Amino acid sequence: MPAAHGHLCDGHRKAISRGGLTPEQLAARRATGAATLLDPWGTAWAVGAPTVVGRVLADCDLTILHASVSSQHARIEQAGSAWRVVDLGSKNGTYVDGVRVEAAPLTDGAQLRFGEVDMFFVERSLTTAAVAAGPGRTAPSRRDRLVFSAAVTTAAGTRVELAQRVEGGVVRVGGTRVELARLEFHLLQLLTEARRDAPSPELAYVPWTTVAERLEFRSYDADSENVRELVRRVRKKLDHAGVPDLIESRHGVGYRLAGALEVEP
Repeated sequence: MPAAHGHLCDGHRKAISRGGLTPEQLAARRATGAATLLDPWGTAWAVGAPTVVGRVLADCDLTILHASVSSQHARIEQAGSAWRVVDLGSKNGTYVDGVRVEAAPLTDGAQLRFGEVDMFFVERSLTTAAVAAGPGRTAPSRRDRLVFSAAVTTAAGTRVELAQRVEGGVVRVGGTRVELARLEFHLLQLLTEARRDAPSPELAYVPWTTVAERLEFRSYDADSENVRELVRRVRKKLDHAGVPDLIESRHGVGYRLAGALEVEP
């Protein structure tokens, strides 16, 4: 049986597959639920009736940002006191205790696999409102409640507006609006503040070590791979708004916000 929230015993930790996943690639809408999914790091994710698991943040209750997970991969549902998982036509399959299923009952301690990502099902709640408060962070902090906004004009003359809100942030480019999770927006905020405070743009690069230290990753030992994955994810979202080069990188130096900056107090 997996241990409580925040810890997996050695046997379960070895048995579970991360599939190249980092903790920042998981996000949830629901803060509490009658059951729980434990991820490879032992973090508890609330399961209600029903809970849709998939890759698209807007369509899923539990989002796993991994290439092996389908847009809407599977649904966990309850009938009376019994739980079951239903595959939603996923490409890479849903597995229960190593067996691919279309629909199957879930028992306490069952090992679920969505594509290449394993989780354990626990038939009781292990979550609190703070656990699933939003992607990339475990609970709102004082900084989350501060109002922050800025605007950047790229070299191509495109104006990019950044606006923070409690559960994340918004990037606007013309009529295009891109939603960012808290951790994603705080990366842009950190780069914006570094650009604002640097005596010259050449001194505005932020090393990955500073990003790992300043941002509240769910990994206690966040490393360069966690930071690269976060930057890659934000760049992908910015690409949809037509500004893929807003975050510049220089090998061995760090990351920098590109363009001419305006910061509102």
